[in-house]
Amino acid sequence: MVKLFHRDILTQAIIIILVLLLLWGRALLAPAAMEAGDHPAVLYGLLCRWLAAVPRLTVVIAMLLVLAEGVTLNLLLANVNLVSQNSLLPTLLYIVAMSAGATTLTPAILVSGVAIVSLDRLVLRGTLLTIPPERICGATLLIGLASLFYQPAALLMLSYLLIASSYRLYNWKDWMLMLLGFAIPYVLLLLVLYMTDGLHDWLRLNLELGIRKTETGLHPSAADPRLPVSDLASILLAAVMLWSLISVIGRVGERPVLWQKNATTVMLFAIGGVGMMLFTPLLPIQTAFLAIPFAFVTYRLFASATERPTGYGRRRKQRTWIYDLLLIAILIAALLC
Repeated sequence: MVKLFHRDILTQAIIIILVLLLLWGRALLAPAAMEAGDHPAVLYGLLCRWLAAVPRLTVVIAMLLVLAEGVTLNLLLANVNLVSQNSLLPTLLYIVAMSAGATTLTPAILVSGVAIVSLDRLVLRGTLLTIPPERICGATLLIGLASLFYQPAALLMLSYLLIASSYRLYNWKDWMLMLLGFAIPYVLLLLVLYMTDGLHDWLRLNLELGIRKTETGLHPSAADPRLPVSDLASILLAAVMLWSLISVIGRVGERPVLWQKNATTVMLFAIGGVGMMLFTPLLPIQTAFLAIPFAFVTYRLFASATERPTGYGRRRKQRTWIYDLLLIAILIAALLC
């Protein structure tokens, strides 16, 4: 099955559409309404208000966004030679991570879409091993925009700081551009709220939320000790990502420097994803916040099944079957979430 994702693009696209429909089938039949949740942000709150009366349309929008984001991420990774040009497997893996347990248009879907555009600003192209100043400002501006959909998305700045460190962006101009970019969406928001007499209510809401979170703590709530099937399925997806991440890190030194830099940039988005997960229940694990690095590192794990082996052909065939079974297990786990 893994080999199918290195051959005919049409067959790959059909499989992806079928998987997307399977993962969102229950939500289409019984659509759930959008909810602002415990971390309301202005832009997501507006979407909740506009789309609350049409839950099925909201599910369709969520499906189309997940598909578009998966394809965009796939093209981005292929353009910087991190994945094969003729494989849509990263799209499938992204859809699996984003759709596992999803029932409607969630903040994670919107945040991840903005994060992909931010990633496009941060990957290297050509021979220069750093990024120009305007891309610094653009990347952090998009992170600030993402936090207007989901406040904990501001923790993606942790990923940016680590990426900036690997690119040696240390001088004061780089820091000022970083802060300016992140602040721009909030400056515009405050201006709009001030002109519409909503600034006081917004500040009061965020102050009350901050006090409530300080009293109750920022730790994820405890899970049911019985571990239902959906929790076990999410644990499997997280375990696959951890295994893949360790595998990629262990072999990244075999690649050219430019490839290493770009691969590290993609993987560092997991830091911000883990930070956002701290504001969600412990189980089931919210794999949607890790969808970008999950798609890349799991693809690299599966790609090793089609690489030329060091042993005999029989060993290669056995390894391919193992990865085929693992891919099927991932799809089943996503359906069970």
